[in-house]
Amino acid sequence: MLRFAYSTINWGATCDVPAALAEIRATGWGAVELYGHTLEHLGPATALGPALDGLAVATLFGSVAFPLTPEQREMHRAKIAYAAEVGATAYGIVGGQRLRYRPPSDAEYAELSAFLEDLAVEGAARGVAVSYHPHTGCTVETAGEIDLLLRGTTALRLCLDASHIALVDEDPLATLDRFRDRIGYIHLKDWARGKFVELGRGTIGIDFPGLFRALEERGYAGWVVIENSRSDISPSESARVNAAYLTELGYAIR
Repeated sequence: MLRFAYSTINWGATCDVPAALAEIRATGWGAVELYGHTLEHLGPATALGPALDGLAVATLFGSVAFPLTPEQREMHRAKIAYAAEVGATAYGIVGGQRLRYRPPSDAEYAELSAFLEDLAVEGAARGVAVSYHPHTGCTVETAGEIDLLLRGTTALRLCLDASHIALVDEDPLATLDRFRDRIGYIHLKDWARGKFVELGRGTIGIDFPGLFRALEERGYAGWVVIENSRSDISPSESARVNAAYLTELGYAIR
């Protein structure tokens, strides 16, 4: 049985978190990814419970940028500790930026890999799978670049996203299968005419039902997070549309 959660990304990093959580809960979801919020914005973990009001925290998400600094490392360590405190089982990270005039260097791959592995070791000790998100416009986009990132790491996991895999002209099903032993969790959204859209409204032919079947056949037990990063409708209506898509396929989202 697949486990689904919904990301707060469409509400924004500085949104009214209790209001966003209420809308996610009202549209039928039972779990949430807290995306991009600072710990100062979220407030103490002990104070988050009333706002969750029964929602499980599946994952948290943050970002890194070159140059990688000790300050970034400490910030992510604090967020990983917070993730463990609120019961999240994974922590996603995206970045660093990809320069337009040259591909990332071997040294940058190695530096990012070492930085993430350090965080992943700490996360594993807390029961949190630190998972890098390959992403268009970032250091790691393709399956070959994922191999470079993972070289020499053991604790680091991946947050794979079907749309970002498809947008670099690779097969989401093949990529998920290739790295299935390293998946921490999954992001999903669709893509149409130059922008992200709700599941089932895309134009690039992502086979979401086939993807779900493949995950079930392989016994995937991690979170599947619907991460509609933008929409032409309100965040709550987008959450409702995505919920309806999954329930029409026969999946429970609570």
